[in-house]
Amino acid sequence: MPDKDNKCTIDVSTEGIDETGACSSSSQGNLLGQQQFKLHFSNVFYVSKQNKTLVTILNDICGEFTSGRLTAILGPSGAGKTSILNVLSGFKATGVKGKFIFNEKERHLLAFRKASCYIPQDFALLDLLTVQETMCDSVDLKLPSETRAEEKLKIIDDIIQILNMEKCRHRLVRNLSGGERKRLSMAIELVTNPPVMFFDEPTSGLDSVASLQIINYLKRLALDGRIIVCVIHQPSSKLMKLFDDVLVMSRGKVVYAGPKADMVPTFESAGFAFPDFYNPADFALEVSSEEHNERLQDLIEWNKKRHCGECTILSADMDSCVNERTKILNILTYEGSKLSVVRPKAPAGFCRQLIILTRRSLRTMTRNLIAVQLRVIIHVIVAVLVGAVFWDIGNDGARTLTNISCIFFIIMFIFFGNAMPSILLCPQDTAVFTREYLNGWYSLSAYYASKLTSDLPMLLICPTLFTTIIYIMTSQPDVFARFAMCWGVSLILAIVGHFMGLAFGSTFDLQTAILLVPGLSIPFMIFSGFFIRIHELSAIFRPLCDISFYRYTMEALMQAIYGYDRPDLECHVEFCYFKSPSKLLKELDMLGDLYGHDVIVLLIWILLFKLLFFLSLVLRIKRAQ
Repeated sequence: MPDKDNKCTIDVSTEGIDETGACSSSSQGNLLGQQQFKLHFSNVFYVSKQNKTLVTILNDICGEFTSGRLTAILGPSGAGKTSILNVLSGFKATGVKGKFIFNEKERHLLAFRKASCYIPQDFALLDLLTVQETMCDSVDLKLPSETRAEEKLKIIDDIIQILNMEKCRHRLVRNLSGGERKRLSMAIELVTNPPVMFFDEPTSGLDSVASLQIINYLKRLALDGRIIVCVIHQPSSKLMKLFDDVLVMSRGKVVYAGPKADMVPTFESAGFAFPDFYNPADFALEVSSEEHNERLQDLIEWNKKRHCGECTILSADMDSCVNERTKILNILTYEGSKLSVVRPKAPAGFCRQLIILTRRSLRTMTRNLIAVQLRVIIHVIVAVLVGAVFWDIGNDGARTLTNISCIFFIIMFIFFGNAMPSILLCPQDTAVFTREYLNGWYSLSAYYASKLTSDLPMLLICPTLFTTIIYIMTSQPDVFARFAMCWGVSLILAIVGHFMGLAFGSTFDLQTAILLVPGLSIPFMIFSGFFIRIHELSAIFRPLCDISFYRYTMEALMQAIYGYDRPDLECHVEFCYFKSPSKLLKELDMLGDLYGHDVIVLLIWILLFKLLFFLSLVLRIKRAQ
């Protein structure tokens, strides 16, 4: 890395970068033309809690990055390469302690996040948007609302041209190649022209040609005046030539941080022989993999003295230094539990964010075979099948119990038909939300509100089609008020299932959520009043009837169809035991005006699952930090 005497003279917070983190118009084109940036870090510790045990991931590391230079982070597996990116970019705040200086000033976490970007190895993208649409959403969310449409379009065109993505501009993200996805991830973050960019293994999964193209793009970004830092796994000699600086890590410590040209001489001066015609990257990996080697420890302390200038282990000072590090670790243990979720501010206002996020969700939803097309088709097919099986049963006094079975099947299908698709759609959505939120694209409340509004069309269409078809084919009461009551309860139940699926799908992984939703909800069917009458239950289990949303749904539908003084049913046999609707409701312990009470309880369930969904999003953010 460049010598530490190379001072940075321009403050990112006052020149060339506006309050959103984007470069001002005067600096667009040749990014940050005459500006220089420097990120210096020293005595950085990162402690993580794993299996109730504190583990030191980064141990007193030091180094420096400057603009205009492409830096590679090398090291064996488990050396802490990704962790150092997470810490330096500000994505990890819990358990972090150290000194971070950006442009000769103490780094402010939120401001630094606006002026930088972090592109992880698995960059979450919405597969059902095109490249153009993805870029447009990025521009709309990241740039101020007063930015003109012509300026936004020019930014998109320039970035697509720079990254050579014109051929795939109108292609869906799911149809992009690995290299094109990598370039799209860069394009998204280049919208605000960030002066600092971190990449975690940008060449992972790519062939040698695509890898060379990606590193060439990174080199071009660095030459424009940015700080470009990337973790690279075993780069070839050809790739290694493109890097200016190298940071080599070993077991959470920095072995070397400096110019690439000085790395081999430094290792040789410490006693490590460099073979002829050997890849310097492979040599660095071999050196950093030697765990019990005093010469490696000497390199670590030499680098620390060079970049930190303090707390260096040199015989006589060893005890005091160890004590100082112990003190830092104790502070980390105490302060780490107090850190709360960082809430970066987005440039667009709440209403603007809500409109963009809702538009994006509706666009992806209409292209999703499972979420919309197949879901609607299945609702119609199953409704026709149920209507055919239970044809003309609604006013037949001899088949009243069979009609109740039909009602219970409707409840089961509507609930699971809306809960399970919500679970399946959660993993990709929440991954994109976590990345975008931590990058300050929008607020948590805006995303939450967009999920409430964008899912309403499907929650309205599917239960309406399903209930209407079955209601007509099974000849339920030909009274609009009763149909409206059945439709209202079906809609509310669909919303209950939807938000239960969202809450569990965003909290747990896919397999766990698919197991938990049926596992927790199906037992409550016992207390719905269909399998066993409420008065027949033991006193121990009766309280469970009061919290079973199946019970209130069943009760509300029974009231809608058989309650409110419905006349006696038709009877075409000698004797119909449940010819009288009031007698049926009395037998089921559902006699009385209960519809309003049932609806209120179901609305409380909706509020509960909405709250759980919101808390699950907060938990996602905390896990990511």
